[in-house]
Amino acid sequence: MKNARNVAIILLLAAAIVALPGAGDTAGLIGAIFSLAIVALLAYLAGRFYRDHQIDLYGLGDLDRGILYAAFAVVVLVIAGFSRLTRTPGGTLAAIALLVLCVGGVLRVYHNWQRY
Repeated sequence: MKNARNVAIILLLAAAIVALPGAGDTAGLIGAIFSLAIVALLAYLAGRFYRDHQIDLYGLGDLDRGILYAAFAVVVLVIAGFSRLTRTPGGTLAAIALLVLCVGGVLRVYHNWQRY
């Protein structure tokens, strides 16, 4: 019974978004707020991880640390421009190639970190 009530509430909200004037804009605003909250949470977690593992990161050495930071920066750029990159087949291949290159860089850094 509880599940049926929850489904009915979701259907009622969906009907309100379709039927009420301006509800689509409100839904877009709520979606943007949720997206911003998720990005803020990810940024907080990244900062927390950096603070917790700062000694490990500085122990990697300059080359491996540079590869790691560059790989994460390229992943962020590919994600930011993903919709524009995937408009063409060449852009899709470039996005995939960049992500594979980043994974390879992170794996290299991880392997070097495990050796010590």
